[in-house]
Amino acid sequence: MELDLTRAIINICKAAEPEGAGVEDCAEKLHLKGEQLPELFAVFADLVRSGKLMKIHGDQYGAAKHTQEIIGIYKGYTDSFGFLLTEAEQEDIYIGERYRHTAMNNDKVAVRILPSAQRRHRQEGEVVRILERANTRIIGTFMRERGGCFVHPDDERIHEDIYIPEAQTGAARSGARVAVTVTTWPTEKRKAEGTVTEIIGYDGDRDLAVKVIMAQHDLPFAFPPEVLQEAQSLSTKVSLQEGRTDYRNRRLITIDSEDAKDLDDAIDIERLPNGTYRLGVYIADVGYYVRPHTALDREAYARGTSVYLVDRVVPMLPEALSNGICSLNAQEDRYAMACVMDINRQGRVEKAKIGPAVIRVARRCNYTEIKKALCDSIVPDDLAPFLPALRQLQEVTTWLKEMRMRRGALDFDFPEYKIILDAEGTPLRLDKRERTIAEQIVEESMLIANETVGTYLKNTKNPSVYRVHEKPEAARMEMLRTVLSGFSLPFPTGTDPQPADFQALLTATRGTPEEAVVQMMTLRSLQQARYDIQNLGHFGLASVCYTHFTSPIRRYPDLLVHRLLRQYWQKGRLSEAEAAHSAAFYTTAAEQASMRERIAVEAERETEAVKKAQYMMPFIGEPFQAHITGLAPFGMFVGLENGIEGLIHISYLTEDVYTFDETTYTLRGTYGGHVYHLGDALEVTLARVNMERCEIDFVPGTVDGLADLQKLLAAGEARRKKTGRNRSGKDKIKDKPRGRRGKNGNGKGKKRSGRAVGRKKHRRSGK
Repeated sequence: MELDLTRAIINICKAAEPEGAGVEDCAEKLHLKGEQLPELFAVFADLVRSGKLMKIHGDQYGAAKHTQEIIGIYKGYTDSFGFLLTEAEQEDIYIGERYRHTAMNNDKVAVRILPSAQRRHRQEGEVVRILERANTRIIGTFMRERGGCFVHPDDERIHEDIYIPEAQTGAARSGARVAVTVTTWPTEKRKAEGTVTEIIGYDGDRDLAVKVIMAQHDLPFAFPPEVLQEAQSLSTKVSLQEGRTDYRNRRLITIDSEDAKDLDDAIDIERLPNGTYRLGVYIADVGYYVRPHTALDREAYARGTSVYLVDRVVPMLPEALSNGICSLNAQEDRYAMACVMDINRQGRVEKAKIGPAVIRVARRCNYTEIKKALCDSIVPDDLAPFLPALRQLQEVTTWLKEMRMRRGALDFDFPEYKIILDAEGTPLRLDKRERTIAEQIVEESMLIANETVGTYLKNTKNPSVYRVHEKPEAARMEMLRTVLSGFSLPFPTGTDPQPADFQALLTATRGTPEEAVVQMMTLRSLQQARYDIQNLGHFGLASVCYTHFTSPIRRYPDLLVHRLLRQYWQKGRLSEAEAAHSAAFYTTAAEQASMRERIAVEAERETEAVKKAQYMMPFIGEPFQAHITGLAPFGMFVGLENGIEGLIHISYLTEDVYTFDETTYTLRGTYGGHVYHLGDALEVTLARVNMERCEIDFVPGTVDGLADLQKLLAAGEARRKKTGRNRSGKDKIKDKPRGRRGKNGNGKGKKRSGRAVGRKKHRRSGK
């Protein structure tokens, strides 16, 4: 069906030229309705991304004219070449500097394949048209030079300096880190021009590195005045309105970290006469305050999510809402969306009541005290009245988790670390986060509420937003099979792997030396969860239907889900025209939310990398116990017990000549025969910390003193130059960079390791 649909969409858009056609036009002409619409929207979006449909104006598209050209994204690598990446299953295309023609990193371009007589590579092309510029906003260093003013981009993959006319410098001084809006794109004979729109700071500023990362990812530093004004104008009065259920007589609690301020979920529990539990999950009714098409809504849509950086939070909503009227603070009446479920001993929801409510939290609790109360019988006096309910929550948590495990849900147990900073932002230590019964109570309560609401929305037959996690791709499955081939483990077989197959793999290694390796590789084999209007299920949770309902203060999709519930309660089943319009909007909104989530995760990791590098700086020359967490052609990544990771470059493995064996994911010594495997324990010495690029480098073994360490590093550099390998271990010209370590958005480096194995940080919202 998809192939026929593809042809039909292209033909409709082609026939409608020169005006073009939109996705709703296609739905009308193809007579597609209801549950047929999500596939139409998905195929239409794929055609736009692949360049087969070209935007004419607004939401109208025509068929691409240059079918002999290949459409893709240009990725700069060095100042001498780059690659064209396409969504199609084809080899990436080498683009030499002479054939780049002013294309900049991440630009969408059309490329023609060069005749074989003109190329030195198997697939080599020339940029013939730039279809869409990506770098309208560039972060870099402002320099006043003899020939004028310029900004040197932090991103090394952008090879063009930006010329800044004198009147557009924004009073920046030489050396300032700035944000620039490009006003004129480069030509073959002229540099790009731009305007300095923001001075981020100067070297020596305490939090410059984090601010630059924020600017690079376009994370806002403040709310626009009209948004703040709208937030302040909202009424804080809470009363029992018609249609709301009054739950203020129930003993609700919140469980969060001690420093949490945006409390968007509360719970309570009641044992029923038949032995089941009535579990109540009450979520801040953000949708009551943030109405569609308001300044608050537009800003929340653009931000998509709250971002939890290492030293600050970039909230989705202003403080008046996130920490104020929407936060479920104890002893204060609040509007909420309730999901009250009757749950049996098998962990199944027998019935549920979902609707708007008024609540009053009886007590705020934190994870530490709940864990002490349930595990150590240390109970503060004011918590004692809630202890019976906490015991019941503990029991229903067990039921729910056992139910998920029976379904085959994946249960990862990765250690996580919190970087503790002093008042000046200096890292003091890394604290390991424990996943105790307190965290599990909240997690299981939210999971079952999300699943219950997702199923409810699916049954309305209206377009909805789901949290989807698709099955692993075949290529990733093959990688996992290769890496784990040396272990006697129950590896998933067949072409249709199930979550239970992966859980069996994890269970088989629980408590063994292989556990960490198997968990890392299994996680890496999975796809990334995202938002979609199609209910594609959630592989990791082994759930046939899942959404995000429980965090509307900090996730825009949850706010959308609340609105979808209200829409159904007010209108019921939508008409065909209403459904088509709704599906179009929510398709775009889901893609926006997924993109903002990815940006948030990347920014969070980058700010953590800055502080981790800063933390390790005083320990240069000291030995550590480590395990191999990643292997690649250019060396091995090692992890310390405190959560720090770094690289041992292959040039520092001086006792032999090592090569990367992709068939077994090992580093093998050519002469001595020694083999490095994932998970191997070894002693390492911290050799170097590059704060400019946030790179942490180790050497194997112990080193007697700093003088010997410097000799070892110098020998490694000489060896690297002799072999012609750059920092990523790739030959400088002949091979494609599957990854490299380069500057990040703060201009002060992020690891782009291309590693075979890597950790994926779990956010509380990540499922």
